[in-house]
Amino acid sequence: MEKKKKSSVSKKLEECEKEKEEYLYGWKKAKADLINYKKEEASRAESLLKEKKRGIILRVVSVMDSFDRAVEEAERKEDSFYEGFLNIKKQMEDVLKKEGVEAISSLGEEFDPSFHEVVEMIEKEGVESGTVVEEVQKGYKMDGELIRPSKVKVAL
Repeated sequence: MEKKKKSSVSKKLEECEKEKEEYLYGWKKAKADLINYKKEEASRAESLLKEKKRGIILRVVSVMDSFDRAVEEAERKEDSFYEGFLNIKKQMEDVLKKEGVEAISSLGEEFDPSFHEVVEMIEKEGVESGTVVEEVQKGYKMDGELIRPSKVKVAL
């Protein structure tokens, strides 16, 4: 009878060990799933924040376009507000720079479809074909990524 009892206890012990391994495996899997979920959520939150920042920057860049036009007009008329415009424009440029935004250099550069959008092809003597001869609207990059292409006129 004692042998039967030992066999029964041994069997029960094996079952408990097996259950323990199953529970341990389940716990480890749940822990790994939670870690992966946290990483995915952090990545998603970062992506949403980046997209929101991009939207705000695009609106600010539109304001910069208006400042550029106002400065050009003030230069032509030698307006007394000219220096004020320049100071405000410089402040806006500094804010954009702190956010990782930089203007794309276009004038005199070779046309690059990754950064430029052609609005017109024009004949220009002494200029190599495919060269940007006029920038209609500045393009911008944020943290090295294109947020708005430059609208340009290109030599034929």
